Amino acid sequence: MISENYLEKFDKIFNCKKILNILISSVIVAGGIFAMLYMFSLDNSGILALRWMTVDGTIYTTVLTCCCLFINIYEIKRKTEISRRVIYFIRLSCAVAECLILAVVMISQLPVFETHLHLIRPDMFFMHVLIPILAIYSFTFNDTPIGKLKLKNLIAGTAYVLLYAAIIVTLILTGVIHGKYIPYFFLDVYNLPIYITIISYVTIFAMSLIFSALLYKINRKLYWRWYEGIFKK
Repeated sequence: MISENYLEKFDKIFNCKKILNILISSVIVAGGIFAMLYMFSLDNSGILALRWMTVDGTIYTTVLTCCCLFINIYEIKRKTEISRRVIYFIRLSCAVAECLILAVVMISQLPVFETHLHLIRPDMFFMHVLIPILAIYSFTFNDTPIGKLKLKNLIAGTAYVLLYAAIIVTLILTGVIHGKYIPYFFLDVYNLPIYITIISYVTIFAMSLIFSALLYKINRKLYWRWYEGIFKK
């Protein structure tokens, strides 16, 4: 039979974990809103700024993290976890999106590229550095694992990539976005061989799937560190 002392420790850890999630989620949501407002106040491209994967990824993470924030507040009041499986995949997809953003930003800083993202600018720093790090940390350390995941489950972690690809390709094919407004060169299906677009997308999707698998495995190892003190003799 579990002693009251163990139950008290589990309850304390549960509250600490949820409070940390709430704090990190609050920073992500506030940072995401600030970054969007700051960017649109400086960027003259208006709604066309939404064609970039990094911008849409920040909005995706901000909106879903806001939903998780309210759920965490409800959970800590009720002292129970609800829809754990759904929340897990939402948070995994956000972490994968932010992993991809971080990878793209780091690659863009290589000297082989002529232009680099200005990470010192406040909105760029929030979108491309702070929010990705917080989202990845929060998922890997705080989210409760839901058991072993199959390939189809890991694909669910790439939801943002699939969603972005479906929307941006549709906008390009229908002519809503064209010419110089196409966000990435490999999406210019009118001036490039179609195989370049296909290979590029498959590569990005493969990266996202790898990130999904790595985050899932890291989460399973790191999450239990919360309970090391309880089980240690």
